[in-house]
Amino acid sequence: MSVDKDHQKTIKDSKMVLYDLISRNITVKKRTFAALGCISGLANALVLALINNVAENIADIHRENHILYYLALFSLTIAIYGLTQHRLMTKAAKMVEQAIDGLRVELFECVRHTELATLEKIGKEKIFTTLSKELQTISQSAQLFVIIGQSISLVFFTSMYIAYHSFVAFIVLAVLIMLGGSIHRLRADEIQKNMQQSFESENKLIQRLSDLLDGFKEVKLSVPRADDLEYEFAMDSARAKRSKTKTQTLFASDFILSQISFFAATGAMVFIVPVLSHVYTDVVIKVTTASLFLIGPITSIVGGIPIFTAASEAGQNVLALEKELQSEQEKIQHTKSAHAELATFEQIQLSGAYYQHNRAPGEHAFVVGPIDFQLQRGKITFITGGNGSGKTTFIRMLTGLYELQAGKILLDGQQLNETSLQGYRSLFTAVFSDFHLFKQLYGIHDTKQQEIDEWLAFLEMNSKVSIVDGQFSTVDLSSGQRKRLALLSTILENRPVYIFDEWAADQDPIFRRKFYEQVLPRLKARGNTVIAITHDDTYFHLADAHLKMVEGQLTDNNDIISNGVSS
Repeated sequence: MSVDKDHQKTIKDSKMVLYDLISRNITVKKRTFAALGCISGLANALVLALINNVAENIADIHRENHILYYLALFSLTIAIYGLTQHRLMTKAAKMVEQAIDGLRVELFECVRHTELATLEKIGKEKIFTTLSKELQTISQSAQLFVIIGQSISLVFFTSMYIAYHSFVAFIVLAVLIMLGGSIHRLRADEIQKNMQQSFESENKLIQRLSDLLDGFKEVKLSVPRADDLEYEFAMDSARAKRSKTKTQTLFASDFILSQISFFAATGAMVFIVPVLSHVYTDVVIKVTTASLFLIGPITSIVGGIPIFTAASEAGQNVLALEKELQSEQEKIQHTKSAHAELATFEQIQLSGAYYQHNRAPGEHAFVVGPIDFQLQRGKITFITGGNGSGKTTFIRMLTGLYELQAGKILLDGQQLNETSLQGYRSLFTAVFSDFHLFKQLYGIHDTKQQEIDEWLAFLEMNSKVSIVDGQFSTVDLSSGQRKRLALLSTILENRPVYIFDEWAADQDPIFRRKFYEQVLPRLKARGNTVIAITHDDTYFHLADAHLKMVEGQLTDNNDIISNGVSS
């Protein structure tokens, strides 16, 4: 019983999620919207009353020359309706878009401040889907909310008009409308379940598409891989299709049954009301006309239910993502209050640093550490090791991208905490093996054009790329050339510590030599510290220290570093 109550509460809460999301960033003037909605609905109902009144007394009105008076009244009523409805719809659109703008920025900020491990757990597909599709779904429903609200207002005032003429007709109509409205409510749980399944299937579709586009070369080289990827994409697409089709089928059935009940309400005005009460013919005509007048707004309400439900589910998904991201909310507040970047250091030390990747039950957990390590300013350190030995994880531990599960990081003898972590991270700049090349030079504002041109020429990219208004003119280049631009971006940042993860792996021999024999010494000469993951043993002699990663342990001269290695 308690489970059913909790589930019903969840369904009820989901209906309020849109209001909660919209009202979070802006002040919703409910009284203003209610007043405009009531005026619009009342004006719409008055149109019906005027038409019925004029139709009933048309002969007397013409005889007494009152036709212009009623025409003016009719025109004024329509004008009031038009103005209030336009005001409602424009205010709603502005309000919803303002709220979505705030949500987008909030989610972006949450993603920015969350930890890498949390982000990897959530998955970029879910974030992409939520920030694009789900927020767009809420945006597209803005006008619908007004139409549904205005339609409810119109149904209310028209029902009052019917009640004024025949209370029996009002009761019959109310019973049938409630019957039609309850049809959808009975299937709300199943509809919500199917919509959530559709959302999950679409996340997987984005993942499959990313696999195809990001791994296009690998897919082209392997027919079995391509076939399996296409098969999985088709299966996920079919699952999404089934979920959406079932949802739309339920909505269609509800719509038809609801419409039938509303048509039955109109028929009841003619066939049942006269039997249950003594009413005059003119009253039957008025309440029947009024019931026909209700079909339009009721159809809008019933037809808007699928969109409203989709928007509510989208709101739930937005809140779910936000909740996952805000698991680091306290750390976000710390980093906001302590974002001062560090300009230099003398020594970075890892003491007993340990990190274990999460694995499914039954799988072997990969562990890096415990590691003791010292990095001195202005030195060049090379790190080697086989694939899967833990080099990348170690670098993420060193830079603070992975939060240590044991051990500590000391900066110039002072242990880092959550407050100082962001400032510590600002010591580093990197070109990772899976680097992303930003077309715009974010965060680089004060570099002189002469320095930019000099480095472009030094990296032999000046004939292919220029920097205009803080952006590369193009990034549509080969992998090696893109890496050179990524290197340029880090050079222009001029951070104390440079990390290069297999940077020279796809460079030609001439530029590879230039990287080791000219770029690294040049960085060292200006006081930068360099850590390079590399297998180019030809250039090992250029390093001040050569370390090796073996099965999650950092070694030097085949001895596990247990007491610290000075670089």
